[in-house]
Amino acid sequence: MSWLDAAPAAVLCGALLILPGLPLTHLLGLRRLAMVALAPVVVVALVTVTAIVAAELGIRWSLPLVLLVFAGSAVVAGCVVLPLRRRLPQPAPGDGLPVVAAAAGGLVVALALGALTVRAAIGSPEELVKTDDSSFHYNAVTNILNSGVASTFRIDTLGVPGRVRGFYPAAWHDLGSLLAMLTGGSVPATANILSVTIALVVWPLGCVLLMRQLAGPDRQALALAGLLSVAFGAFPWELLGWGILWPNLLGLSLVPAGVAVVMSMAGLAREDVIGRGRAFLLAPVALTAIAIAHPNAVVSLAAITLPAIVVALARAAARRYRAGRRPQAALFAAPIVLAAPAYWLVVVRLGVFAGPMTADSPPFESPSQALGEVLTGATNHHGAGWVLAGLVIVGAVSCFRQRSRRWLVAGHALSGGLYVLAAGVPGASRRIFTGFWYTDSHRLAAMLPVTGVPLVVIGVLAVVSAARAGLAPDGVLRRLRLWPPAAAVVVVIALLLATGGLHHADHRDRVLAAYPKAAPLVTPDEYALFTRIGRRTEPGTIVAQMPYNGSPTVMALTRRQVLFPQLNLGRLTTDQVYLAQHLNQAASDPRVCEIVNRLQVRYLLTNDFARGNRWDGTAYPAPSAGFRQIDQGGSFRLYRVSPCDKAADSR
Repeated sequence: MSWLDAAPAAVLCGALLILPGLPLTHLLGLRRLAMVALAPVVVVALVTVTAIVAAELGIRWSLPLVLLVFAGSAVVAGCVVLPLRRRLPQPAPGDGLPVVAAAAGGLVVALALGALTVRAAIGSPEELVKTDDSSFHYNAVTNILNSGVASTFRIDTLGVPGRVRGFYPAAWHDLGSLLAMLTGGSVPATANILSVTIALVVWPLGCVLLMRQLAGPDRQALALAGLLSVAFGAFPWELLGWGILWPNLLGLSLVPAGVAVVMSMAGLAREDVIGRGRAFLLAPVALTAIAIAHPNAVVSLAAITLPAIVVALARAAARRYRAGRRPQAALFAAPIVLAAPAYWLVVVRLGVFAGPMTADSPPFESPSQALGEVLTGATNHHGAGWVLAGLVIVGAVSCFRQRSRRWLVAGHALSGGLYVLAAGVPGASRRIFTGFWYTDSHRLAAMLPVTGVPLVVIGVLAVVSAARAGLAPDGVLRRLRLWPPAAAVVVVIALLLATGGLHHADHRDRVLAAYPKAAPLVTPDEYALFTRIGRRTEPGTIVAQMPYNGSPTVMALTRRQVLFPQLNLGRLTTDQVYLAQHLNQAASDPRVCEIVNRLQVRYLLTNDFARGNRWDGTAYPAPSAGFRQIDQGGSFRLYRVSPCDKAADSR
C-alpha cells in the first residue's frame, strides 16, 4: 500500500476526528474556526467515556455504538439548547470568510509540507515501527477489535489469559480501533494513518485556535500559525519517531485547544471566539479528553497555563478587594497562596503520583547546555533551528512588552525549565517536578512548541512590522498599496528558504528513527510469514513466541492472540513464565501440556534470535520433541505444539 492508496483512509480518519463533534460544538454556540478546532476535543472525550461505560455495561465496542452515542448526545443537547435559545447567551461571533480562508490556507500548506515529510520517512502506511512500545500499542488496538472491550481500565491485558487489569490511557487505541473498523485496514496501517492525521490535522487546528485567542481575527497571524505548527522538530515530529509515544502525541495535540479554553476562562483572550461561559462548560470535556489521551498531557496543560491562571485569580482578587468585598477577594487569592503547600503535600508527602515519579532518565548534559538547547531549539542533541529560535526570542520580547501576553512567555519558560531539570540537573529531587513525564527529556521537550508556535508567529509579525516601518517611515509602502496576501506569500517563501523547508530534513530524520530502512523490524520474508499465520492457525488459538524478535506484530497483522504481546514483562502470569522456559519440552513435561490445553496455546513461532535462560522454552524444538513445522519465513519457523494435541485427545 502506498500513501496515495491510503489517502481515502486518511480522509476518513480526519472525518472521524472532527465531524462527529461538530453538531455538539455548534449547539454549544461555537462557530466556524472554534467550532471545528474544538470538535476533536469533544470527539476524544465522548469516545473514551463511551468506551468505559460500554465495558461496565457489557456492551460490545463497535462503530455503530459510537455513532449512536454521538447522535443521541446531539439530540439531547438540541432538546436542551433549542427551547432555551432566547435565554442563553448568543453564539460566539464567527470570524468572517477572509479570516477563515487565511487560517485554512496556512493549514493546507502545513498539511502539504507535513505530508512530504511523512512520505520521506515512512515508505508505506503498513511499515512497521521498530521501537520498544510499538507492539503494545499495536496489540492494544487488536485486543479491542478481538474482545469488543475498549475501556481505559481494561485494555492493557492485551488479551493474555489471567493477566491482572490496570489503567492505561486508551483514547488513541479507541480511535485506532474505530478507524480499523471503518476502513478495514491492518492495525499497523491504521496506527500510522491515525498518528499522522493527529499530527497534521488536530495539532495544527489547535495551534490556529490558540493564535486566534491571542491575536484576534488577524489573518496573517492565523495563516502563519497554521503553517508554523509543523515547523518545530520537538513536536509533533519527535513523538512520531521516538518511543513510540502515540498516546502522548494525541494528548499533547489537544493541549493548544485546552490552552485556548483556559484563556477564555481567565479573560485573557482577544476578541474571544469561545466565550467565558462556554469555556467553563468545555473545561471538563477538555480535561477528560486530554487526561484519557495521556495523563501527563493534563499536567503539561496545567504547567503552561499556570501563569495565566495566577494572573486571572490575582486580578479577580484585586478587583474585589478594591470594591470592599474582602471575603471574596480572599477566596480568589487562596489558591495562589495555597498552591505550593498543596503541591508539596500531594506530590511529596502523600506520594499520590509515586508510580511515574519513580521512573528516571539520568541527565546527559550540563544545565547550561540544556538551557542552550531550549533557546536554540536543539533539544536532545538535535540540530539548532537558528531562525525559529531567533523569532521565538523576538516574540517573547514583544509579548513581554504587552501585559496581557506575559503569561505566554512565563509558560514557555516553565516548559523550558522542566526540560533543563530533566536533561541537565542530577539528583532525585528534580523528579518532584519532572516525574509526571517520567523525567523523560523527549516528552518535556515536546511541550515547548505549544507556546513556541504562537511566540514565533508573534516574532514574525514583529519583524515584518519593524521592517515596514524602517523601510518606509513616510508611508511609501502604504501609498504603493502593497497587497497583504502578496506580502504574506513573500514572508512564507522567505521562511521556507531560510529554514530549509521548515527543517524538512531534520523532521524526516526524527521520524526515521522509528522506521529504520537498513535494519527494519522484520524482513520481507518474515513479514509475509507473519501475515500467513492468520490462515495457518485457527481462531481462538494462541501463538507462543518470545517478544524481542518482532513476533508480537503477528497479533496486529492477523488478529491471532500471541502469548507475549509486548516487551514490558513486569506483570507476567505464572503460566507465561513457565511456558517461556519449558514449552519446547512439552513431550516430556506434563505441566506444559496442562497449561497449553487450558490456554489453547497451539503454536510456537520462533527464530534464532539470541535469548537468555528465561526464553529457553521458545527456542527451536529438538527433532525428537514432536513439534510439527507447518511454515517458515526468513529465520522464523511456525510449529504446531503437537505433543499437547495427543494430551488433549486423551482426556
